[in-house]
Amino acid sequence: MHVFIFKLDKDLTKQCKIRIDNMKNIIMATAVILLPATAFAEGHNGHGQGFASTVSSTTIEGKSGSITHMISEDIWHYQKAPEGWPTAAMATCHYTILMEAGQQAPSSINGVCESVDPDGDASVWLAAIDTSTGMGTGTLTSGTGKYSNTNPNPSFQTTYQIDATHSIYDFKW
Repeated sequence: MHVFIFKLDKDLTKQCKIRIDNMKNIIMATAVILLPATAFAEGHNGHGQGFASTVSSTTIEGKSGSITHMISEDIWHYQKAPEGWPTAAMATCHYTILMEAGQQAPSSINGVCESVDPDGDASVWLAAIDTSTGMGTGTLTSGTGKYSNTNPNPSFQTTYQIDATHSIYDFKW
């Protein structure tokens, strides 16, 4: 008869728990983060849809939390585009997700999207996502051409989560 005695390394057990918690947080963050910012014009009553595809995700772990950086390639389809705007444009969005250790939901989600539309006009957008509601708001921080003299305030929310890296979202202004 053989008897095996295993001594649990408390530090190793703690590290495994932190990694499991971080994986849970990353899964939750992935679902929430796919609420990308989109372009909008102030003074217009319009709407559209965005299609997001996450192309990379990296996480930096700290003692009291972690930061996940995600990049998505998006297509913005304006179903009711402001005058002079294209019907569709492509964007690259960068999101930073802050997760407090042991929490199931992110404590903050912020994003920056940049786009050069089919006419060659460029725009840079900031986004903040309310982690309690999943609703996002955005602002145009800078732009050229048709985007240089606007002060948009969009809102957006994911309407369909296809899988962990693909989603569809609605936006309005």
